[in-house]
Amino acid sequence: MADIKESSELQVFKTVLLHCLVITTLPVFSFFSSKIFIFDGLLGLDHIPSNVYSAGVAILVLHVALGAFIYRAYFDDQSKPQTKRD
Repeated sequence: MADIKESSELQVFKTVLLHCLVITTLPVFSFFSSKIFIFDGLLGLDHIPSNVYSAGVAILVLHVALGAFIYRAYFDDQSKPQTKRD
C-alpha cells in the first residue's frame, strides 16, 4: 500500500515539476523568439514596439500554460484504480 502512495506522490511531483518548467521557460522563449524572428526580423519594427508586442505574446503564452496547469489540476481524476506492478 505504501508503494502505491509513493508512486502516486512521485507522479504528482513529476507533473507539477513539468508544469513549473513550462510556466517559467515557455514565456521567456516565446518573448525572445517572437521579438527576434517576427517583430524585429519579419515586420521590421523599432525596439520599443517590438518589446511591447513580444511581451504581449509572452503574457498570452503564460496564461495558456497556467490555464493548462489549472485544468490538469482540477480535472485530473485521482479515483482511477491503482494497479500493482511487479
